Amino acid sequence: MKNKLESEAAFNEAYASLNAAQKKAVDTIEGPVMVIAGPGTGKTQILTLRIANILKKTDVKPSNILALTFTDAGAKAMRERLVRLVGETAYDITLNTFHGFADSIIRQYPEAYEKIIGGRAASSIEKIRIVETILENASFKVLRPSGDPRFYIKPILGAIQDLKQEYISPANFVQHIQKQETALEGIDRYHEKGAHKGKERGEYKDAVKYIDRNRELLIVYQQYEAMLQADRLYDFEDMIVETVAALESNEDMLRDLQEQYQYVLADEHQDVNGSQNRILELLTSFHDNPNLFVVGDEKQAIYRFQGASLDNFLYFEQVFKNPIIISLTDNYRSGQNILDASQALIETEDPTLAPLRVPLYAKAVSESFVNKASFSHEAVENYWLVKSVQSDLQEGVEASEIAVIVRTNREVEDMTVHLRKEGVVVNPSADSDILTHPITHSLDTLLHFFIEPVDELFVRILHESYLGLSFSDIATLMKNRSRTQSLVQLCLDEEALLSMSLLHPEKITNFFLALTEVQKANTSEAPHRLLERLITETGFLNTVLKYDSQEAARIVRRIYDEVEGMVQRNEVTSIQDVVRQFKLHREYNVTLNAPYVHTSQSAVQVMTAHKSKGLEFEKVYIPRMVDRVWGKKQSRTYFELPLVKHDTTGQDVAEDDERRLLYVAMTRAKRSLVLSSAIENIDGKEQNSSRFLIDFSSTLNEIDIQKTVQDFSPVSALTPLAPSKVDGSILLETLNERGLSPTALNNYLKSPWEYLYRNVLRIPQMKSTELQFGTAVHGVLDEVVRTQKFDTTTIKKLLDSEFHKEALSEVEFTQLHERALTSLTVYLEQLQNTPTDSSQTEFHLEATLETGMVDYPSVKLNGNLDRVDFKDGKIIRVVDYKTGKPKTRNHIEGKTQSSTGDYKRQLVFYALLLSLQSDDSKHCRTGVLSFVEPDKNGVIKEEVFEITETEIEELKKEIIRVTDEVFSGKALSVECDPTACHYCDLVEKII
Repeated sequence: MKNKLESEAAFNEAYASLNAAQKKAVDTIEGPVMVIAGPGTGKTQILTLRIANILKKTDVKPSNILALTFTDAGAKAMRERLVRLVGETAYDITLNTFHGFADSIIRQYPEAYEKIIGGRAASSIEKIRIVETILENASFKVLRPSGDPRFYIKPILGAIQDLKQEYISPANFVQHIQKQETALEGIDRYHEKGAHKGKERGEYKDAVKYIDRNRELLIVYQQYEAMLQADRLYDFEDMIVETVAALESNEDMLRDLQEQYQYVLADEHQDVNGSQNRILELLTSFHDNPNLFVVGDEKQAIYRFQGASLDNFLYFEQVFKNPIIISLTDNYRSGQNILDASQALIETEDPTLAPLRVPLYAKAVSESFVNKASFSHEAVENYWLVKSVQSDLQEGVEASEIAVIVRTNREVEDMTVHLRKEGVVVNPSADSDILTHPITHSLDTLLHFFIEPVDELFVRILHESYLGLSFSDIATLMKNRSRTQSLVQLCLDEEALLSMSLLHPEKITNFFLALTEVQKANTSEAPHRLLERLITETGFLNTVLKYDSQEAARIVRRIYDEVEGMVQRNEVTSIQDVVRQFKLHREYNVTLNAPYVHTSQSAVQVMTAHKSKGLEFEKVYIPRMVDRVWGKKQSRTYFELPLVKHDTTGQDVAEDDERRLLYVAMTRAKRSLVLSSAIENIDGKEQNSSRFLIDFSSTLNEIDIQKTVQDFSPVSALTPLAPSKVDGSILLETLNERGLSPTALNNYLKSPWEYLYRNVLRIPQMKSTELQFGTAVHGVLDEVVRTQKFDTTTIKKLLDSEFHKEALSEVEFTQLHERALTSLTVYLEQLQNTPTDSSQTEFHLEATLETGMVDYPSVKLNGNLDRVDFKDGKIIRVVDYKTGKPKTRNHIEGKTQSSTGDYKRQLVFYALLLSLQSDDSKHCRTGVLSFVEPDKNGVIKEEVFEITETEIEELKKEIIRVTDEVFSGKALSVECDPTACHYCDLVEKII
């Protein structure tokens, strides 16, 4: 009785605090009702009070009420509030997510779910493999481009997911394609006047392109469904799709559920998709005036794009007769300054959207601040943010009331590191992809080496902390390998190890002993058991746990669980299979998320804007307010799908999506909102402030940052690392012995560390398929130029021979062979028409360049030229073959943001080498970059350069500067730049 009295008192107290609009929403318990509830307007409160009111005023049982939420967290929060309002009765109310509700119906009516029962949800990789198999059929012309046959796999899976979410079956999709074809007939095909008269119009070509893609997508969709069913698999979306199908086809089941659920409520309705909406409609379709209550806010639709979220609001009014629409405009979270700035961000004149984007009015917080801080550099911004958070904590702000909200998961990791480095307790919240984590990369190397113990991998393992070797030992081992004895063989030779005077030869011996023991069990133990033994017995696990036990445990546990899951799903039977699965994850950007471990309730929160939904904080920081982060996101449309029924006037959908996401982030703040930006990022590139700041710039107060940053010391990103423990003399030894080649010079100019690993230590490299393709094509061209045989039969035989030299799978061999034959057929036709007397391939040159340095007067230069063409006994041009997409002239010359001028520098280097030859017939200044693969129009592109004396002199100065840095030992005193060097992870382990 006491519990009931307490619940009634709690209800009465909560009800008394409601405003007029909220009371109307709680009291209107009959008929269809839509509540437009902006942030901080009390939507969870009215949802729970309305449920309590239904129980109070009607005879329905708690089990007759169904409340659906968008997330598990939302369901949990609602249940906790209901317990306070109705006591234990709250546990009898069906309160679930849409998928959780579907799962309960599947268990209740298994006979209605033939596709689901007895099967299991397909993993991301299984779905990728299904589509890969489907696309192996050569009949696909559009969705299987010859250059990259797997290009459309992820877009196809995304499209199928979208279609299922909107309850569009293959049969429905056929109708959509037919409508597209009909619409095409109404589009003029050709320009009828002007400069483009007689040419196809862009609108017509785009329509044809999307129809062609959709026709093939339909075939894939149909076969995909058949293959899922054959393998007893289903998609996550199928739980909802099959529930809709069951409700539509099984009348007894539908009537049972309609009779049970007399009141239906749905939270976050703006994010509900078409299939979920159909469930709501079917469950309430028995009555003309159903008791359906939905709460949503179009301004906070961050899980559906704008047109689709708008559909939900318009759909409700169209499906249900005379619904009651209630707008909540009183805000009990934020101050008016914060609300005004947020409203300015999403203001619109669109007649459909404007009524849904009503302003909010502060009712609980009297004073609030919206501030902006501007910085010269991102590193200063980071420093200021950390110091500001520390200041907040010192002033008494609870850590849990401070949030740093960012756009991406990567930024969550970065901000967490900066704050933790200064002792701030942080709870990060993001979908962290552990496949990009350094621990995962180290483990991936170990697994690859377990499968195939080759030098390329062993070099990286030598640098790992669980081996504990010094760089002097690593360098000694690298120098002692030979053509007849690989690095691995050398390390397995105990006598050789002892003869090299290594500091710790036993560490290498112990590693191989542990590896051998685990390999003995390779055929008898399951992959997840082998993984456990491998990371334990090699010392890998103990070592990573020493540095950061929580982070290491999070990563390793997630990997182990995933591998165990692979075994249970019969996806893998060996470590080789595991490695292939992780490779597919990376190739197709399939994340492997592991939640962060929260160690304290009293911690500063760092999260993405998506994760911040539904939360609130006294003080919110939003850093990185620059346009590349908070601006219009560029996205490519692969398929034109029937997803949106209602479009908006003059609205840029992609940009508006970002505006609403920022709106969510800003409206988390109660009293203080701080937005910051920097003119220059960590990479030294200038960046513009976010375009969104313009909308509410008049409400921003500029913070005086000088006092906070006056003690700023450029650390980490802005200062060189401590002096290297690597002896720079190893570079000079290599320079003396081998000199400089174009590749070596280019690597040094990227980073001396790149030069150290690629050209000095000559770290073994595993060849990518692109590199294998280029090697094979070069080999064919060498032979063709030498023999002058251009017929197709010869080319096919040569390609067979060259590709068989490479380590390729059967599928890779077929794809690359087809790509190479297609390209060479076009290229060789042009090569035959080249006006030369003769040509020579693999033309090797050496020369000596005077440096003017007293202690190092000359440096050796050398190079291998792909092809030189002769006429009248003289070299008339140097040709350098390039595979891959043809580059622009600006890119070649280093005039674009993404290029370094390596291609052009290579040609200048060749011209310099030729100019240093004593034979005048070799003095040639004409360099040609010849792109072997045709462009999208089927044309072979060649860029011809006449190298000038000025360019040669500038290159000489560059070579002399590099020589001086190597000779003086300055070369390795610079920080390793991960944007220029592939081996910074190894550098970090040796300095």
